[in-house]
Amino acid sequence: MPSSRRALLTGVGAALTGLAGCLDASNGSTEPTDSPSSTPTVTTIPTPTAVPAEDSLSLGDSLDVDGVTVTVSDFVTAHSVRYLTAPDAMGVAATENDQFAFVDVSVHGEGRPPAPHRFALVADGTGYGSGIEYVGPARVDAPVTGRRYDDSNREGYVAFRVPAPLDAESVAVILGDRGPETTDMQPEDDGVRAKWSIPSSLADALRSPPPAFSTRIEVPERVAADEAVPVRIDVTNEGEGVGTFHGAINHQGPLYAADSFSMSLPPGESTTHEATIAYYRGSESPPASVQFGVVGPGVSESFSVRIEGGGTPSSTATATDTPS
Repeated sequence: MPSSRRALLTGVGAALTGLAGCLDASNGSTEPTDSPSSTPTVTTIPTPTAVPAEDSLSLGDSLDVDGVTVTVSDFVTAHSVRYLTAPDAMGVAATENDQFAFVDVSVHGEGRPPAPHRFALVADGTGYGSGIEYVGPARVDAPVTGRRYDDSNREGYVAFRVPAPLDAESVAVILGDRGPETTDMQPEDDGVRAKWSIPSSLADALRSPPPAFSTRIEVPERVAADEAVPVRIDVTNEGEGVGTFHGAINHQGPLYAADSFSMSLPPGESTTHEATIAYYRGSESPPASVQFGVVGPGVSESFSVRIEGGGTPSSTATATDTPS
């Protein structure tokens, strides 16, 4: 029986913060509109709420602004963001002292939609501009799914990066007259066209202490061609607050794909995610090795596992020289 000796590896890499490339991925609920259709699509327009712009709206309320109807809803918070870096790979953006807040923005009407940088999150008078510089225009997979809102995508998310924890009693999302042109910048004091108040029950998550994850990853150095590669990911929340570990296994050859996973952890608790890599089993020509990476908050590690009995003699020699 070929050896299946295990090597214990601890993931201690920095969080993946590379700028993602622009992906031509659409929101699952949005259909392309640039192709003519024989049957017109009927879209239900939310009824605008008769509330003056200077007064607060509730999440889910709509307001007519500059010839369009704007709706802000679905407030979600997270300490990390999983997003697509390529059609078959994922990255995770996380910060040590900040957190992220998301709202869904939808715009209907024939007028020009407001630019995303006109939205801001305001906490006790301090404003935080929209946009997550790490993620850029990439499609987000967690904690929300889909593309960000912009001029060409009238139904999408708008995200904000704020301190963790956030020391504020009042939290709201505003639509300003102009706003900054760059992400993660404090918005200008240029007038408020609309204001959506965030209920205290939802804003409490922003006020909570952040989590702090430690990660331990165990994989074998080699397996037989008829065996699967086991992957064990142990995660401990060493912080003072509840948090969700958003991670992914990126297959980096010979198969290219991404398997995502998420684990919610109270402070002081641990959990394990176990997965197997077995797509080569049953193949008449198994590879000499399989490569994959594990990403998550505070970890970005790559692995190569030798498949004994796989590959040609020359490629097997190359795989032996590759560190695991």
